[in-house]
Amino acid sequence: MKNFILKLILPPLLLASMIGVAWYLVQLRPEPKAKNISKEAPFVETITVQAQVLRSTVSTSGTVRPRTQADLLAEVPGIIEAVAPFSKEQNSSASFRAGGFFQAGDLLLRIEEVDLQTAVAEAVANLSRANLQLIQERELAKQAQIEWGGRDWSNAPELVRRIPQIQKAEAEAKAAEAKLAQSEHNLDRAQVRAPFEGRILSTMADVGQRVGGGASSSLAQIYALDSAEIDLSLSRSEMQFLGFSEQLNKPSKEKIITQVLDANGKIAYEGILDRSEGIVDSRTRLNRLVARFDNCFSNPFRETQEQEAEPLQIGQFVNLRLWGEKVHVFVVPDSAFRTQDTIMVVDSNDSLRIRKVATVCRQGKQVWVSDGLQNGERVCITPVEIISEGMKVRIADQNDTTP
Repeated sequence: MKNFILKLILPPLLLASMIGVAWYLVQLRPEPKAKNISKEAPFVETITVQAQVLRSTVSTSGTVRPRTQADLLAEVPGIIEAVAPFSKEQNSSASFRAGGFFQAGDLLLRIEEVDLQTAVAEAVANLSRANLQLIQERELAKQAQIEWGGRDWSNAPELVRRIPQIQKAEAEAKAAEAKLAQSEHNLDRAQVRAPFEGRILSTMADVGQRVGGGASSSLAQIYALDSAEIDLSLSRSEMQFLGFSEQLNKPSKEKIITQVLDANGKIAYEGILDRSEGIVDSRTRLNRLVARFDNCFSNPFRETQEQEAEPLQIGQFVNLRLWGEKVHVFVVPDSAFRTQDTIMVVDSNDSLRIRKVATVCRQGKQVWVSDGLQNGERVCITPVEIISEGMKVRIADQNDTTP
């Protein structure tokens, strides 16, 4: 019975004592002291922006091609007798081979002249016969007038006066003269000469091959050395930025300078943006334009080389830089942008203000802003993770200037 009573009373007593000890320990803890937490504004760096007048510039790339390219054709049929280079006695440096150079008027190849000389001889004979026939008809007309006697010759029929016969003989004489001129011209065409100073891209004929008269008349593909053209592509916004317009009543204020850059980024050749092809590429949605460069091909006939850069090659892919009209912009570092068109401005109370701006160009780590800023405003260039409109900041350097 005694053990039973202990089992009933002892557990509650132990629990009560433990609770009492715990309460006592809680009462012994020191009271926490309140602390005043001061919020410190973050440090940021700023720049003071000023509007600048800069010349618009765009970087792109393109492919080189000749401004003048043509297919050289045989104008008369025959077998090719010889091609350049000929004997040294002809004093010509032309070469009828792929990559060969030639000057305007250089002899490139000769076609056999036997058939053409025969045609000239036949034309001379026909002209002689026609002239003889004309002389005979005129003499017969004189004889007919004598036989007409004292009667009025003007009243005689035209056949008696031999007017139709004389007209026919005159027409045949003129036709024979034209045929002779054509035959002599064809004989000259047997010697194929260069139409301009240029270079051969490829040849389609050689010695012993027949050209024309049922066979192909193509001899070679040639191009002129005076100018090159480079095909490039620009977006509509880039064209507007440069000041290029296709409107007839709104020409560009100044020529858009186009520069070819070498592997080191230096200027190799300088030309102009010549024209737009009026085509938008269906894949890229970019406008196709053409730039022109003079005296940029290799030319052994040029006495002085105006450029020390490597000559351009057909089909070469080159980097370009275009310079357009002058624009008024603010130059802001790329680090100032939170989005593509949003920056942070620090007002006179050192508070952050989110500002939306209009950008026109990105040059490396700098962005050209055309609208949304004013002279003297401070732009925050320090990335801030969490911001709110009107948040206070501390300026790290008050002597900030525009980069």
